[in-house]
Amino acid sequence: MSTFVRSRLRVTVTRIAALACLAWFVAPGVASASNSIRATCQTPPVSTPFSQWGDTNSYYLVPGGSFEGTAGQVGWTLSDATLTAGNEPFYVNSSGDSQSLTIAGGGSATSPYFCVDNTMTSLRFFAQQAAAGGDLQVQALVQTNDGVQTVSLADLADGSMPSWAPSQPISGDTSGLADGQTLQVALQFSVPASSAAWQIDDVYVDPWRSG
Repeated sequence: MSTFVRSRLRVTVTRIAALACLAWFVAPGVASASNSIRATCQTPPVSTPFSQWGDTNSYYLVPGGSFEGTAGQVGWTLSDATLTAGNEPFYVNSSGDSQSLTIAGGGSATSPYFCVDNTMTSLRFFAQQAAAGGDLQVQALVQTNDGVQTVSLADLADGSMPSWAPSQPISGDTSGLADGQTLQVALQFSVPASSAAWQIDDVYVDPWRSG
């Protein structure tokens, strides 16, 4: 079986796993543990950054998700990860953008916490593998009354994104959250293998109900 076919199969399995994980993410035990019950989350301005790839859904940028400015301005927690000169080549956020984020092997990058409600069905971002040797893992850190719970969302296979491209939508069913019930969630990207490195840019969330 070719490397390409193995990668495509692995992405398919990953998307199925993501659905299961995010369904757990809003299971009664987690949802009821939310300490943030309010009217639905206020949605920042939206755009259609993935329309040239056939995805006309509206998305909003995760806080600091364009990686423009200083590390303090971006607001992400970085471990063996650095802001890097050079934007993803499609400039979907702004033609003036000039940076992305590089995560070295053994490193991670964690977004600020942001509000998630039952309208927020998927996320997408841009990535390329800067050095071979390991996967890029995506997790959600969910604040609950019992502390932060970690939920695996996706695993981009080693070799699956040799050049800049949008990720597949990482989807899940957030309908288990009642109207007006919200969670505070951060996204964490990590590269466990010491020999690998990945770049990411322009991390977006889809705030509308599907179907």
